[in-house]
Parts: sequence; structure tokens; C-alpha cells
Amino acid sequence: MKENIEICPSVEDAIKGCGVDTLEGRIGPLLKGEECSAHYILMPPGLYCGEHSHDSESIIYTASGSWVLANRGRRTLMREGSLFRFARGEPTGYEVPFDEPALILIFKGAGMPRKDEFLSYLEELAHRLEAAREDGEAFRLEDLPPEHPARVFARQLEEQKR
Repeated sequence: MKENIEICPSVEDAIKGCGVDTLEGRIGPLLKGEECSAHYILMPPGLYCGEHSHDSESIIYTASGSWVLANRGRRTLMREGSLFRFARGEPTGYEVPFDEPALILIFKGAGMPRKDEFLSYLEELAHRLEAAREDGEAFRLEDLPPEHPARVFARQLEEQKR
């Protein structure tokens, strides 16, 4: 293959081989182009990641599992095969009120740093998230009060399954 072609033959193998475990899930790089990039997040069952914004636009594809997208207080069930975009600065949150993990692939138009730099960033992120948890920030649905909107929505999803 030419040097301007990069192939990720197996996302599953990439997850096993390269990534950092954080409170938001296992995160790692997949591909890096000159003006675009792709990385993954394998979100664990029970995850709660409150709404937060990013400094770049993203397109996110749900490769496996189901999860809940939170945006400005509204929640949307995302399933395998779903795709969405958010603009720079738009707050989004991620919740996995299910017994199975969810795998999302994140595509960015802005170039990602080199693989080693991205992994260093993720290591720092893991430490920052641990510090936030120690300061009382919730990263698990079970850590939220029963009346929290994320838990209420999770119960509604469970009732719909019956």
C-alpha cells in the first residue's frame, strides 16, 4: 500500500492493543490523517459521564451496544448503527444504563496529536477524572440520587422493555 493509506484491520484488536482505561471507559486512537482522525471509547455498563463540551466538532458512530446521549437536559437512546454530530462547544453527556458495554467511534476533522501524544493526554485525563471523582463527581449511574434525570430515564427505558 502507498504511504498515504492507513488501515485499521480490526477495531477490536486496536482496542485490546492500544488505549487507556479511564473512568469514562477505555479510550484510544484508531487512525490519524493530516486533517482528520478517529478514536474509540469503549463505555462500560453503568457509566455516567455528565454533560461537557469539547473544543472541536465530532461525528460519533455507535459500533456496538446501546447508550444514552444527553444534551441540554434531553436524552436520546443511541443504538448500534446510530450516528450523530455535535458542534464545537455543544455540551454532551454519555450514559450506559445497560448490562453490556457500548463502543463508539469518534471522527474529528481537526487533526489529533500523534499517537504517543494522544496516549499521554489520555493518561493525564485518567488522573484528572480520578481527582474529580475524589472531589465528588459521579461517573457511575449508581452514584447518582434516584431522582436524577439520568436514573429516571434509565428506569423508563427498563419499563419500555417489559
